[in-house]
Amino acid sequence: MTMRFTLNLDLNANDLDALRTLVDHPKAVAAAATPHDPREQARIIDVLAEIKSQITITNYEVRE
Repeated sequence: MTMRFTLNLDLNANDLDALRTLVDHPKAVAAAATPHDPREQARIIDVLAEIKSQITITNYEVRE
């Protein structure tokens, strides 16, 4: 079963860099998360690739 999952995140520049690092290195993330489970690694890699393909960055100014 496929489910749609939507996130709206307000990230500062450092947090955005961290997110980019995760999605830019899915194999390293998967290997660190599940070093002995190649099937789970494949799932993690696929999920991070999907997240990367859906990232849209919107710049906006917060006014108080």
